[in-house]
Amino acid sequence: MSNLSRKAIGYWLILGAVMIFLQVIIGGTTRLTGSGLSITEWKPIVGTIPPLNEAQWEIRFQEYQQIAQYKNLNQDMNLDEFKFIFFWEYFHRLWARLMGFAFIIPFAFFIYKKWIDAALFKKLSLILVWGGMVGLYGWIMVKNGLTGLYVPPIFLSIHLILALSLLAYLIWLATYFLFSNTTNSSSIPPSLKSFGIVIIGLLFIQLILGGIVSGMKAGLSYPTWPDMNGKFLPVIFSTMSPTLSGILHYDPSDEWGRAAIQFIHRSVAYLLVILIVYYFIKLRVIADSGAFKIGVLLLPFSILLQATIGILTVINCQGSIPVFWGVLHQAGAMLLLANLMFVSFFVFRKS
Repeated sequence: MSNLSRKAIGYWLILGAVMIFLQVIIGGTTRLTGSGLSITEWKPIVGTIPPLNEAQWEIRFQEYQQIAQYKNLNQDMNLDEFKFIFFWEYFHRLWARLMGFAFIIPFAFFIYKKWIDAALFKKLSLILVWGGMVGLYGWIMVKNGLTGLYVPPIFLSIHLILALSLLAYLIWLATYFLFSNTTNSSSIPPSLKSFGIVIIGLLFIQLILGGIVSGMKAGLSYPTWPDMNGKFLPVIFSTMSPTLSGILHYDPSDEWGRAAIQFIHRSVAYLLVILIVYYFIKLRVIADSGAFKIGVLLLPFSILLQATIGILTVINCQGSIPVFWGVLHQAGAMLLLANLMFVSFFVFRKS
């Protein structure tokens, strides 16, 4: 493969990663503004065209008025307010369609130029299959949520983790195309590689937990830090029977579940901070190539930044989830994931 083709594919993958990053940001805003159920049907082609006149807007609004969310939460919503929530869900779906074109058209061009062999075709075509699966599951998620007040937290978390897994895959592949010729003279101890696998696994567990915390609106129950309403362990643990019903379907009365999932999310965050800082200390004496070294140096900043944003998000959950901090927390998670996958490429490629 020529240097030109390698760079072209690498930058295409970076573009895809950036578009997924923005899509998750748009999706987070859609969720936090309560916009996710505003479009009650899935029409991949004709759905690209939004309402163009007041009569069409009235039809869409009437469709929304038939679902449980409107009947139980938004009975007082007027047409202008509906247009606001419609915009975010429409934008989210439109951006997904644009991503499809951004992946398919360059991919077809690379095939035409014969830059892609059979092995590489499998790796890159997986992106298209994966992306399509994320989109299809997104509709399954919305359809399931139409019968309730919100999308079930577990569905929301699965949708998020599918998107973030694709983001991680793109970062890994982009690093391969752009930095595979970079050498690192020091070998990576097997124990440190195993440690890296543990961190990646723990980070994905934390991302799943974060999706559930968001879906349950768990931050509203304990908007304090470093304690949880004055206690290390929430008092509710000893006063109520355990239940996690709020994970499977949105249930604001599941206070025990909200407390438990937020406590676990906080605990895993503390553990990740410790492990990633330790990982950085071990890797910084090994990373002697430019790109690898920069990636390693960014690790403590990305984890501490994310932890700080997480704390600010929690303490600003006073009565409602803060859209700005919630979305920023999601962005920080993606930057941390991208940083870790970039570093992991250099760690594992030596095996």
